[in-house]
Amino acid sequence: MEIREDMIFEALHKLNKPLKAREIAKFLGIPPESRELLREKLKEMAKEGKVVKLKGAKYALPEKLNLMVGKLCVYRNGFGFVDPLNGGKGIFVPGRNMAGAMNGDIVAVQIVKETKDGKKEGKIVSVVERAVRKVVGRVEKFKKHAFVVPEDKRVRYDVVLTSEDFDKVEDGDYVVAEIVSYPSETRSPVGKVVENLGKEGPKLDIELIIRKYDLPVEFPPEVLEEADRIPIEVKEEDLKGRVDLREQLTFTIDGETARDFDDAVAIEKLPDGNYKLFVHIADVTHYVKPGSALDREAYSRGTSVYFPDRCIPMLPERLSNGICSLNPAVDRLTFTCEMIINKHGNVVDYKIYESVIHSKARLTYIIAQRIIDGDEEARKKFPHVVESLSSMYELAQILYKKRHKRGSIDFDLPEPVVVLNMEGEPVDIYKADRLWSHRLIEEFMIVANETVAEFMFWADYPSVYRVHESPDREKLSEFLNFVRSLGVRTPNIKNDIQPKILQKILEQVEGKPEEKLVNYLMLRTMARAKYSPDNIGHFGLASTCYTHFTSPIRRYADLQLHRLLKMALKGEFNADNIPLWEEKLEKVCKHITERSINADEAERDVVQLKQLQYAAKHIGEVFEGIITGVNEQGLFVETVESLIPGFVHVSALKNDYYLCIPKQYCLIGERTRTIFRIGDRVLVKLVAVDIEGRKAEFEIVKKL
Repeated sequence: MEIREDMIFEALHKLNKPLKAREIAKFLGIPPESRELLREKLKEMAKEGKVVKLKGAKYALPEKLNLMVGKLCVYRNGFGFVDPLNGGKGIFVPGRNMAGAMNGDIVAVQIVKETKDGKKEGKIVSVVERAVRKVVGRVEKFKKHAFVVPEDKRVRYDVVLTSEDFDKVEDGDYVVAEIVSYPSETRSPVGKVVENLGKEGPKLDIELIIRKYDLPVEFPPEVLEEADRIPIEVKEEDLKGRVDLREQLTFTIDGETARDFDDAVAIEKLPDGNYKLFVHIADVTHYVKPGSALDREAYSRGTSVYFPDRCIPMLPERLSNGICSLNPAVDRLTFTCEMIINKHGNVVDYKIYESVIHSKARLTYIIAQRIIDGDEEARKKFPHVVESLSSMYELAQILYKKRHKRGSIDFDLPEPVVVLNMEGEPVDIYKADRLWSHRLIEEFMIVANETVAEFMFWADYPSVYRVHESPDREKLSEFLNFVRSLGVRTPNIKNDIQPKILQKILEQVEGKPEEKLVNYLMLRTMARAKYSPDNIGHFGLASTCYTHFTSPIRRYADLQLHRLLKMALKGEFNADNIPLWEEKLEKVCKHITERSINADEAERDVVQLKQLQYAAKHIGEVFEGIITGVNEQGLFVETVESLIPGFVHVSALKNDYYLCIPKQYCLIGERTRTIFRIGDRVLVKLVAVDIEGRKAEFEIVKKL
């Protein structure tokens, strides 16, 4: 028997009260043999926030109980926000109203207070789905009890270890504990030790972060066995039906330490002045088949994760660095997007097809830039790519200008590069250079992603899009009011905001002292990009149609898109399978978005940890810094060169009492009228570092 959502909604509306599954079954006339299907459907609807599960295994409509279902994000200070699953503003939840919920849980929250400006405070009434399964932390023993103090300060509870684990661990051990009993308002969580990582040491810190974000450490044996069966060379039979481009002058441009090469490029300048650009992407789908052990593991991981000392790959090394990687001087199977682009940067024609290439060079960004700049030594080393790189540079500038003209937003926020020694200790941190060779590859990947997305969109096939919503109107209004106070010209926004308006704001402050400030604040107004089966466009890129096609070795989104593309090109979509794919892609996109966010947070956490370890060796030194945030307690500061984040407490501002003006993003001295504002440059002295609490403390030496 088919059980549809509308049937369940009808039962809950008509009976107008919370119902158990058997009561819904009785109302709808569902026979006993189909009731398990009903329970599964109810669980699915609860996860999506369409119904809410209450105590006593009863289900209700959230709106009938003034409830909202959303994802809980807990902050280090103990409070949290619930972001509704169906969109809308977050609901503030004080620590006392958590009801045993933990960071990342899907919860039902009751609104208990609402202010005139629309801000809501809530109380969690039930946990719909648990996110935290394991906790990583340090063991503390007290008499006959042992606790795990979580590394992740967003986990508000110490985990009590079972009595059988007491003798297996020592005070100070770092462990991974699996939760066997979740917390309530009156009871701590209980866990059992599944891995003992030993005592603190220089290489343990990244291991702890890997466990904290539940990143997979090893590939299961069946995945490695499957990978071992894949040949390490392209076979003759693999070439059937492919366009043979092995004679073409194709090459890769990647980072110094990169070992997995997803993309290769080639170019021809046509007699009419147009450019023919080839973007070749590794054809991972040829080797990773749907439903295989490799595929299941890649889906579970969702993405590769990159740390300063290692990569946790989505695919085993035999594929990621071997047969799938577009290494030089070997045949490789690819998926090609071939585009004719005119002098205005418009794609006037394109083809998408399976191919085989033979890369003629492996360039780094630094070498490619030196060739572009005319460096003789670099040009002598790679003479065969000089002409192609020159044409690519011309085309990249055209594409960049076109993207800029339509309003695409480029944030100028430097990324820190962390250098570790053999023991895993940070020995240097510096800002990553952004060269034209980087931009060149960025522009080519963007235009290929847009071309593929448009093909799928206009053909109306199920697809995966990379989407980015417009900024929240309230946050945006606050931001615009602030930049006006800096003398920046901004229009009044009556309808939807256009990216061009924000881009023009960045142009007005370029090279000025407030440039960093405006970049930071604008970024904070932005929504987070995500994957979706529905194309709503990409606001940040000012693109009506965008996807991720170019990195299938390291992102499952691209791998999934390649499969859909192949189905489209082979005419395999039909009226029967399109609805099934649309339903499946809802779940796939949600999962890969979550995995992508988790990877980003883990990567940021490792960089921040290494920054603070580096800072700990420089206590007492003076740095140039920039103020990145302001609140009643003081100033958030980041050093300019090594990008170390820290805090200046108001008590350290000894020459005056300071008042916080939140809407002006500043502190003002009562007596001296000295102003400290986001974006101001300051000389700061590093006075303390708390690595565990992820904090550095500064004192202001001088305002610059």
